[in-house]
Amino acid sequence: MKAPNQCKNLGDVRVGIDTIDKEIITLLSRRLGYVLTAANYKKTEADIPAPERVKVMLKDRRSWAQEEKISSEFITELFEHIIQWYINTQILHWQELHKTKEKRNGF
Repeated sequence: MKAPNQCKNLGDVRVGIDTIDKEIITLLSRRLGYVLTAANYKKTEADIPAPERVKVMLKDRRSWAQEEKISSEFITELFEHIIQWYINTQILHWQELHKTKEKRNGF
């Protein structure tokens, strides 16, 4: 993959974009592993959304966006969607974990 300023044509640009998008998806999948592991440490389903943690996360991401000279509004909206999807996924995972535990314990 060429650096943006080394691209000689639209094909080079598209290769760069596709490569980065694949890396983003790989990282989101890796992030999901952490999110699902976090479910092991949540005592109740109500503990999962953690709105105070979300506020801190969004503030950090806004700051990181500013450091990288990218729209903090865009990054905030993007991470609001990302975080909400992971919360919903973690809730489903937590429910599955606890259904399995209940079955093992005879409930």
